[in-house]
Amino acid sequence: MIKLDAQPAAILVVDDDEAARLMMSATLEKAGFIVFAVADCASARDIFYQQTLDIILLDVLLPDGDGFSLCKEFLSDAKGKDLPIAMVTGLDDLESIQLAYETGAIDFITKPVSWGTLPYRIKYILQASRAFFELSLSESKTRALLSSIPDIIMRIHNDGRILDMQVGSYVFDMENWFYFDDGESVGRLPPEVFTEIKDSLKRVLDGAGMQLIEFQWSQEPERIRFWEARFIQRDLTEALMVVREITQRKKQESQLRLWAKVIAGSNEAILITDADFQIISVNSAYKAIMGYAEDDVLNVDTIAVGVKLHTHSFFRNLVSTLKERGHWQGELMNMRKNGEVFPCWFSISQVNNQEGAAENYIAIFNDITEHKNSREKIEFLASHDSLTKLPNRVLLNDRLDMAITSARRQQEKIGVLFIDLDRFKNVNDSLGHAVGDQLLIEAARRLAETVRSGDTVARLGGDEFVVLIPNVRDEGSLADLTLKLSEAIQEPYTVDGIGLHMTPSIGIAMYPDDGDDTSTLIKNADAAMYLAKEKGRNNFQFYKPALNARTLDRLKLENDFRQALDEAQFELYYQPQIRGEDRKLVGVESLIRWRHPVRGLVSPADFIPLAEETGLIIPMGDWVIAEAARQVAEWQRKGMINFGVSVNISALQFRQNNFLERVQKLLEQAGVSSQWFELELTESMLVNDMQTSIEILRSFQHAGFRIAIDDFGTGFSSLNYLRHLPIDVLKIDQSFVRDMLKDAASLAIVESIIGLAHSLGKATIAEGVETAQESEILYQKGCRIMQGYYFAKPMTAANFEQWLKDHY
Repeated sequence: MIKLDAQPAAILVVDDDEAARLMMSATLEKAGFIVFAVADCASARDIFYQQTLDIILLDVLLPDGDGFSLCKEFLSDAKGKDLPIAMVTGLDDLESIQLAYETGAIDFITKPVSWGTLPYRIKYILQASRAFFELSLSESKTRALLSSIPDIIMRIHNDGRILDMQVGSYVFDMENWFYFDDGESVGRLPPEVFTEIKDSLKRVLDGAGMQLIEFQWSQEPERIRFWEARFIQRDLTEALMVVREITQRKKQESQLRLWAKVIAGSNEAILITDADFQIISVNSAYKAIMGYAEDDVLNVDTIAVGVKLHTHSFFRNLVSTLKERGHWQGELMNMRKNGEVFPCWFSISQVNNQEGAAENYIAIFNDITEHKNSREKIEFLASHDSLTKLPNRVLLNDRLDMAITSARRQQEKIGVLFIDLDRFKNVNDSLGHAVGDQLLIEAARRLAETVRSGDTVARLGGDEFVVLIPNVRDEGSLADLTLKLSEAIQEPYTVDGIGLHMTPSIGIAMYPDDGDDTSTLIKNADAAMYLAKEKGRNNFQFYKPALNARTLDRLKLENDFRQALDEAQFELYYQPQIRGEDRKLVGVESLIRWRHPVRGLVSPADFIPLAEETGLIIPMGDWVIAEAARQVAEWQRKGMINFGVSVNISALQFRQNNFLERVQKLLEQAGVSSQWFELELTESMLVNDMQTSIEILRSFQHAGFRIAIDDFGTGFSSLNYLRHLPIDVLKIDQSFVRDMLKDAASLAIVESIIGLAHSLGKATIAEGVETAQESEILYQKGCRIMQGYYFAKPMTAANFEQWLKDHY
């Protein structure tokens, strides 16, 4: 039934494609229609008999039947006698279109559907249907109504004569449709047109039902025009022909087909949203890139998804730009169905409706992971060596420039090491470049792992490496690092099962002494490296020869010192401590000596600071305690000990958490008691953290050890702390003893120390006593125990035993 009032038209949509059904419903409801949407024939019949409908949109293929049979069924019912039915079919399915008209459908809608024009198409079908309906009521009324539609309506005879014509108000070339034969007063269809329609005209007059054809015709050869003609039988020789120009529609359909192919075949992902940024369509590339099926993403809010990967403010700015300019492009992070996050390049455009308001948004994007990786790789290779992945000369120069700028401002030193692998060319020539490359890669790894985090290891090419060391303390620390790098390079290599050994020649330059710019420093380090080559390879040279001699001697001494610990080159000497009143032995001080196989007896003044700097003072100190304990045990076995042994303790030893336990264990291993031992410490060791020092000393006293303060008076003594220190002896430094006969101030200090010790209940020992006069004055001032060359020099254990026999 066709409504003649102003109520909204009711539409039945029958389509088993859920997405198409939903899109039709949303589009038509938005245009003001009442929509009933179903997916099968059975549901369609229910709506048909329960509701008053104005039009039916009927899909061709349905799960429980076909649209043609259903169309015929509805039209044969009284309820659907005048009901307009439009079939929904593919653009190129002409057979279905023809069959649709034969079953009574008055129009068709092609897929893909043009959603923007769909409401207007429905309105036109309804208008045309109303026009045909009213034609049966009143010809005059019908003519008036038909004048408002863009069609030419003609009554034609089976021979092509035009019996009557009604032209819509939008048709401006009706005279082109008349052709007059000689002597005839009635116009005919142009021969070209009649040729196109005569078969359809014959079929409709033969009772085949309404016919529809499309044809191309124009009186202007250069202009292409397309037409659509419908035929309805009036009697045996006459038919009603409705003609509409569809040139524009054909162009749109062609464009739609083209865009459909472009979108479907695009390698870029395309998604279309509504005005609220909810997805309404995606293409195949989107599914392939994202891993989602179309049903997974329909109606998904793209903004809600986007803010999970970006900030709300970012998307507010994006949407604002999009609405202001109509487009936006840039990089966005995206997430696949499997949770993988990846970068994309987006181009988003806004599509407006006829009123200029946003109707859709089209987003085109592609995965730029490979592009970014390639760009990053290109950028990396521009500043790094492709083989070892170390910085190249470009990046090294940049970092060295920055380091010089910082060092100049902070007044710091910089070290530059130029490293060349000795005889590397022999490896390439004999074993091939593949082995050489693997060796270079391993050497680069070792260098990079040996330096500090803020240093730079670069490869200049071939077997040449440069190491940049900012903030160098002094030449000694730079030499230490150089030695470590050299040792790392010299570790054995195994490449493809081949054992190899490499040595480096290393040149060293320092800022600012050896240059104040990048090129000068590298050039001078290179020159120093060649000096190392000249001196036999496998060594390093400073750019300044004088510095080389001093540093190399120190490093040689350090290397020898490490060997001395392993090869038992150390000895303990013992210096007697004598009671002044009767010249009796009351104790001995153990003093370490180094008997070098080449240098001979090395002074403690040369190797003790080195031991403290390298940390070797700890194992050396343990050896001293263990050796002293062993000697005490031996003297006990000989029945000759009735005196104490004092041992000097370093600051590093004293600050170890388990120092007391270590000392006790060493004594236990030797089988001696702590009552025979006195520990000597300096003032400077105690003043940094006096409270902790007091606690440690108390623990030693409780364990049976005597405590002496060595070199007393040379530090910054605090009388307040001194009265709390759990000590037994104050040792007067030999510098005061040596000067007291000629310097009144030194004598006053000696008197003060003796007086202070007596007032605190402590004993005193004077060191460095070399004359009888010094001994007499010390005794007169109250010092009862003395040691020095006047009584005896430090002696080996064997010489001490002989000295003991000779004097007692």
